[in-house]
Amino acid sequence: MLKSYEAIYDHGHIKWLSELPDVEQARVIITVLPQEPLVSSEKPNGARLVSILRATPTELLASIAEKFGDPVEWQREQRKDRVLPGREDDR
Repeated sequence: MLKSYEAIYDHGHIKWLSELPDVEQARVIITVLPQEPLVSSEKPNGARLVSILRATPTELLASIAEKFGDPVEWQREQRKDRVLPGREDDR
């Protein structure tokens, strides 16, 4: 597996941010990462989700619950005990 090294490319020069590669000469492929984060760092994802849900009209939330059913009931169905192999007689 190839090892990655973090560096900054600046006007034709590479400044290594961590350990240096242990080679005298090597072929490299450089991937340019964006300078700004792709996701807004204003709020954590959980807080963003809560604000989206609070802004959603209650009629829409009710129609979603009606279409997919009660999530608590679905979870109970998923967690029902199953018979384990070799333990059929224990019930």
